[in-house]
Amino acid sequence: DRSPSRGLGDVYKRQVYNVEPYLRCCVDSVISQTYQNIEVILVDDGSPDNSGKICDEYASKDKRISVIHKANGGLSDARNVGLAMAKGDYVMFVDSDDFWRDSTCMERLVAKLESFDCPDFMGFNICYYYPSSDRYVPWVAYGNSIVNETDKEKIICELVKSGTFPMSACCKLLRRKFLIDNSILFIEGIYSEDIPWFVELLEKAASVRFVNDYVYCYRKEVSSSITRTMNPKKFSDALDNINRVLDVVRRASFGEEVRHAFLSFCAYNFCILMGSFRLLDPVVAKEKESELRKYGWLMAYTMNPKVRKVRWLYRFMGFDLTSYACYRYIRRIL
Repeated sequence: DRSPSRGLGDVYKRQVYNVEPYLRCCVDSVISQTYQNIEVILVDDGSPDNSGKICDEYASKDKRISVIHKANGGLSDARNVGLAMAKGDYVMFVDSDDFWRDSTCMERLVAKLESFDCPDFMGFNICYYYPSSDRYVPWVAYGNSIVNETDKEKIICELVKSGTFPMSACCKLLRRKFLIDNSILFIEGIYSEDIPWFVELLEKAASVRFVNDYVYCYRKEVSSSITRTMNPKKFSDALDNINRVLDVVRRASFGEEVRHAFLSFCAYNFCILMGSFRLLDPVVAKEKESELRKYGWLMAYTMNPKVRKVRWLYRFMGFDLTSYACYRYIRRIL
C-alpha cells in the first residue's frame, strides 16, 4: 500500500549518477528495513554507468520501487523530481552511495516521529563511514537542550550555540505536505544547496524535533563526492547563500535572539570564506576579497562558538591576518 496513514516515501538525496559500486548497498539497506510500508524512488540522473540498469533490476523485483530515468540535471533537480513523484506522508532524501546502519532504523524513527505527534520535520544523526578501515565515526551529538526542546526558536538558538547546524537533507524526516504547501524545493545549479533549503525549513515549519539516533551512514573516501576545494562558482554560491539567509532574517518574524543566531550562522560562513578565497587564482582571489570585506559586520554576531574564536583574532589582527589564519586552518583539514 503506497498511501498509508503514516507511510514514508524515500527519495534519493543525490541523483543516481556514477554510483554503480555503492548503489546495491544503498538500496538493500532501504528495502531490508523492518518498517516495510515505504515507497522507494530511484532517480537515474542520466548516469553513464550501469546504475540505471541496476535501478530497473530492483524495480522489477520489488513493487515498492519506482525508477525515474531522466537527462542529467544535477543534484537539486533530481531531488525535486523525486519529491514531485512521492506519495508517502513523509519523505527522506538518501544519498545513493550512503546506507542505513541496520534494518531497524526506519522503524525506530517512525516510532519517535509518532511519539512527537508527527512534526513538520524531525532531524536525526549520522555516522561517517570510512571503508578503508571499516570505521564508523559519529557526528556531534545533539545536546539535551536540543533533543528535549519543542519550541522551534529555542531549538534554532541551541543548534547555533552548540556549533551543530545540520543542513544536510539526508538527516531529516520531512512531512511531504509541508514541503509541497510551502513550495520548499532545492535551488538548482548551485553548490551547498542544503543551506538555503534548511534555513527555509526552519523559517516555515510549525513544529520541529531532533533525536540523537545514529541511523544514517555517510560514506567517505568516495571519488565522486563533492570535494572541499574552492573555485569561483563555489565562492559566489557560498556568498549568495549568506545573502539568502540574510533575506530570511529580514522578512521572517523571528525574535531578536533567533535573528542573532542566524546572523551568527552567516558569520560562521563568512569565516570559512575568509580562508577559502585564498585557494582561488590570485587575480580572482583579489576580486573576491573585495566583495567579502563588505560582510565584516557579521563578526559582531558570535553565538556560534567557532565565530567567537575567530572574532578575537579579527578584533586584534584585522581582516588580512585573520584571513590568513583561517586559510592555514582550512589547508590543514583539506
